[in-house]
Amino acid sequence: MPLKYGLSAALLFICLTLGIDNATGQVTTGLDNLIAEQWAPLKGKHVGLITNQTGVTRSGQPGAQAFAGSKALKLVALYGPEHGIFGDRKAGVTSDASERYEGVPVYSLYGSTRKPTKAILKEVNALVFDIQDVGVRPYTFLSTMILAMEAAAEQSIPFYVLDRPDPLSGDRIEGNILDNSLKSFVGQVPVPYIHGMTLGELALMAKAKGWFNKAAKLKLTVIPMKGWKRSMYWTETGLTWTPPSPNVPRFENAVGLAMLGATGELGLLSVGVGSDKQFLRVGSTLLAKEELLGMVSASLPTALRLSSEDFKAETSAGVKTYHGVGFDLPRELAKLTPLYQGQFTMLESMLHDTAFRASFDALPFSVNTMFEKVTGMHGLLDTLKRCKDLEPLFTQWKRDAEKFREERKPYLLYH
Repeated sequence: MPLKYGLSAALLFICLTLGIDNATGQVTTGLDNLIAEQWAPLKGKHVGLITNQTGVTRSGQPGAQAFAGSKALKLVALYGPEHGIFGDRKAGVTSDASERYEGVPVYSLYGSTRKPTKAILKEVNALVFDIQDVGVRPYTFLSTMILAMEAAAEQSIPFYVLDRPDPLSGDRIEGNILDNSLKSFVGQVPVPYIHGMTLGELALMAKAKGWFNKAAKLKLTVIPMKGWKRSMYWTETGLTWTPPSPNVPRFENAVGLAMLGATGELGLLSVGVGSDKQFLRVGSTLLAKEELLGMVSASLPTALRLSSEDFKAETSAGVKTYHGVGFDLPRELAKLTPLYQGQFTMLESMLHDTAFRASFDALPFSVNTMFEKVTGMHGLLDTLKRCKDLEPLFTQWKRDAEKFREERKPYLLYH
């Protein structure tokens, strides 16, 4: 039975069936299922592949290598997202370098070109996307996919998504829906900060909702997973974690990113980036150790196991030493509720400290601009500065999440 394709009732039923019918109890990705089908949807195609080091088979073979070696198709171009096709570039480092892999030209989609151009798609008659996401809206792989879908629609090139798990599960939805006036490369589509969807599902939703130019024209195919259920966190999939970026070396760091990533944009606190526990620490040079531990303990999910620890972290200004709080995740990750909003409760409590408040008030306008793009909402810093009860804001976020939970239902491929 072919592993495809779109949104008709019959085909959606096929995808749903594939999502739950797996006798081994292990998850197989869209890439593995495509290979098992002997590349059927892509036979005879000239393929452009958008991928990186996370696009691997269950056995660990790089997807780019598998495509290059396939006799069923011809791989004519590779495209790398932020961090490059090998995932070794630091966050924010752009590149227009000319590269080749297995004799195939590699084009960067994180340099002067973010959206594939006609010139770099000239030999392509099938554009394939295969990258493991981390489940939060600002992570730029989602934006790369949306812009590539738009380019494919504009140039009448069929687009294929090889689906992979949402590592934070398909049930967790938290945070506000992106304000469209803040659309940027760290927020391309109006979904919550933690959206609980696979990239294949988001592709279907983006096309149906018209979230990119000429969406209705795009011929979209999603090659679904087998064995994945919405309740699954990454640790339940049986898949091996491949770091999607240097600061997310383990799955635990991805959970920490969802919990502290927005706070890290401000630069007032260390969130462990530059140390050996990225996004699994909070550190300060302004707050006393006991004070910091109390604020973190009162704000972040109670299921975390906290420890007071000083640590060193590499920063743009050199190595700094911080008073810090580290945390270990519980075995049952569903207990980390809520995951996203606690960082803002923590910031609000820190603003009662005179030294911290002075540094907060001195933040440049550019920091506020980026913070708004990452959080997807206007005025959050001003709300925090007023040091008022944040519960009305969190209540609105919960409404946003529940509204989105209903809105996304037609596009879900897995139970």
